[in-house]
Amino acid sequence: MKTSDVKSNNRFHWIDRTKGLAILGIVLFHFFQNYPERETFINILDRNFARIGYAAVDIFFLMAGFNTSYALVNRSLKAGKNKIETNWKSWLQKRLIRLYPSYWLAVVSTCLLYSIFGDFKITWNWNFIISVLGLAGVHNQSFNPGFWFFSVILQAYLLTPIIFNICKNKPLKILQTGILLGVLNKVIAAYFLLEILLFDHNSYNYLFFLQNNFIGSYIFPFCMGLYWGFIYAENKELRKIDIRISIITFIIGLLMYGLLIVMKVDIIYMLGFDILFTPMFFIGIKSLFSTVEKFNFLGWLLSFMSILGIYSYQVYLVHQPMYFVILRPLSKMLNMDHYSKTVVILVISMILLAIYVFTFTKLENLINKIVDNFSMKKTSES
Repeated sequence: MKTSDVKSNNRFHWIDRTKGLAILGIVLFHFFQNYPERETFINILDRNFARIGYAAVDIFFLMAGFNTSYALVNRSLKAGKNKIETNWKSWLQKRLIRLYPSYWLAVVSTCLLYSIFGDFKITWNWNFIISVLGLAGVHNQSFNPGFWFFSVILQAYLLTPIIFNICKNKPLKILQTGILLGVLNKVIAAYFLLEILLFDHNSYNYLFFLQNNFIGSYIFPFCMGLYWGFIYAENKELRKIDIRISIITFIIGLLMYGLLIVMKVDIIYMLGFDILFTPMFFIGIKSLFSTVEKFNFLGWLLSFMSILGIYSYQVYLVHQPMYFVILRPLSKMLNMDHYSKTVVILVISMILLAIYVFTFTKLENLINKIVDNFSMKKTSES
């Protein structure tokens, strides 16, 4: 998910494109979520892109798991080993060294953005300190909502060695563990939801298990990604049995979803439909890009998606604060009908976001080079 990872010649383009489509859905979801004029059509777009956004986040965690296990298994296979042998302490150190400098740059750039274009003053309270440490959750989202994603990715990497050791590097056991923990998390979330509905309890526990800075909310897609990374490294393709099972679970979920709509039940996607739908969404997106590749005139679209995917992590970290700063002033400045204004603001926002992310990644690359040189110097001295 880091910029430094995209320089490998063995990179799978469909992975970049999958992440590119996912981040596009999230960027549009947050645009309509934060759009200041709440017209009827904006509310409709907000609700529908919210569903796309939730599904896209699951795809991100699936891809994080996929990339992690694929790299580990592929390295072992090239070394002629039948099992994964890695120094987990060194593995974690490398990821933390890559994660935190870029994250802290996002913290600084967010503060600068608010202070220059908004009315933001740093308050050194507990919530702000939690955010700086990379542990932001539901109570820290007024600062930068995207930071919760970093917190969960951090937990996922810390949990990875434990998962591999408990499951003894067996992909099926990893998948079964993910299913078990994922379902358990949904059951706990549903329990706290019932407490809210029946006894009017505080919603903190419910939100924590439903979708927050807690890996439990995304343990299933992450373990699914770990499983498929194994399979892909060994077979260079997904197995037919996995595709069939994904299709079956998707159909079951779709029938349940449709039934609830007919019954006029308020559907909460994260209470289990994410587990039923995510595998098929991933397979469907992969198949979609395989089909699009056959049409040469759509090459520009694939290139665009690849670029989005390469920088998806950076986009996720910085895009929402920019919306907080520019959407309301732009809405006040433009005097036109609601539909035209929305399109114009969306175009301007995407252009400004591209410039912002480009500047951020240039600074990120510079910081990463400094960190790499420092790490190499420390290694040579030791």
